[in-house]
Amino acid sequence: MTSTVLSPLLLKSDRPSRSAGVVVAIASVAAATAVIYPLKQVTPVLSLGILYVLAVVIVSMFWGLVFGIATSVLSAAAFNFFHLPPGGDFTLADNRDWAALLAFVVVGAATGMLADLARSRGRDAEQRRQEADLSAEMAQLLLGTTHLESALELAAQRLAVAVGVTSAVISSRALDADEQWLAFALQSAGARIGTLLLPSTLSDVERARIAERVVPSLESILAAALHRAELQAEVVETAALRRSDELKTAVLRSVSHDLRTPLTAILIAATALDAERPTSENVGDVREQVIDAATRLWRLIEKLLDLSVLQAGRAEPRLVWYSVDEVLQEAIEQVRSDAGVFKLSVEPDMPLLQGDPGQLERAFANVLENAARYSPDKPVSVRARVVRDRIRVLVVDQGPGIPGSEQERIFLPFYQAPGDLRRHSGSGLGLAITRGFLELNRGRISVESVPGRGTSFVVEFPLIEQQDGLLATGVGAAQRG
Repeated sequence: MTSTVLSPLLLKSDRPSRSAGVVVAIASVAAATAVIYPLKQVTPVLSLGILYVLAVVIVSMFWGLVFGIATSVLSAAAFNFFHLPPGGDFTLADNRDWAALLAFVVVGAATGMLADLARSRGRDAEQRRQEADLSAEMAQLLLGTTHLESALELAAQRLAVAVGVTSAVISSRALDADEQWLAFALQSAGARIGTLLLPSTLSDVERARIAERVVPSLESILAAALHRAELQAEVVETAALRRSDELKTAVLRSVSHDLRTPLTAILIAATALDAERPTSENVGDVREQVIDAATRLWRLIEKLLDLSVLQAGRAEPRLVWYSVDEVLQEAIEQVRSDAGVFKLSVEPDMPLLQGDPGQLERAFANVLENAARYSPDKPVSVRARVVRDRIRVLVVDQGPGIPGSEQERIFLPFYQAPGDLRRHSGSGLGLAITRGFLELNRGRISVESVPGRGTSFVVEFPLIEQQDGLLATGVGAAQRG
């Protein structure tokens, strides 16, 4: 961001020193007197008095009206002494010269007054321009950020430079003055919205100018910034509520669909059971249907609970040393009864990792369940090996693949790729839960897929230095036992 360079003399006079003014006045009068000598040979001497006006104007512009009048009187005296007859003294041979000399003094004084007025107007215009630049920069700082408190600190630094003080404070709270600080109350619509603190060393003139010119613009900008912050907070809250409503709607849709299916199966199976003359074959069929439907229902409820715990931030992992081989075998056992054939390949002497085996088993079970669902009657390959400073687990299926535009969205809760609801049953929760549990355990998951050539899920864990190798080995052995 390009910042406007603000003058530290915004509210102060930049008039040069008086001693310099005396020197310039004497030097300019002497120069005009010297220039008249050669010119009066060709021009009437009375008309050459105009040359002193330049000295009066220069002095008046930089040192003010008082210096300008003094220079005018000095010019009249020099003109009289050196150039008006009889010369060499302050008497005049012709009384008409008095009128000319008086007119010259009046013209010089008037010129000095106009020059001083022009200088004052110019200085005031420059101050107002710099005040406008300060207001613009304040607006850019306070209205162009989402962190208002940090912007107030930076705006206070800019304002301190602008008014030529060592430090300043802009606060959105009501603060009181003390021995070191002057307090300017910032208000909007009759209500206190903040405070501007400046050092108590400011003069009365500077205090008045700040109260008249700086404070009103700062009040307007701060009020707009506070209003913007309120609106932004409302937008964030509204977006959060909208996402919450969308999630609730998705949950209801998923639950209404996925709960109805197993419940319907249970009711149909129970209705088909002949209560008066049950046969072993009939009871066996009903038992299998009820167990299958109840298992599906139980898994759906378990996923909903896992997702709610993750989203509430209450899924703290229980960190222990574990074996990736055992976690994968347990995950395969959970899924094997439903569908799919899994080919597990684990590199020998895999190092132990630290994490929560229970969470990781559920994470991998969801990935394996997803892979088996989309590649029925085809084996799913599961390979684990060390790659540089990481342990990498690949789950590769032979399904239809996932389009590139869908590969990141599949990890969103309740999301299913187009057409999935017609071809495959599933709640759309598994991969979202997988990512959540893996991230809690220092892992990450990504997907690589080409439509028509299957999908590979890549899970990676960073290797952790085992400070106590015997302890880690012992824990792992205990788990294996």
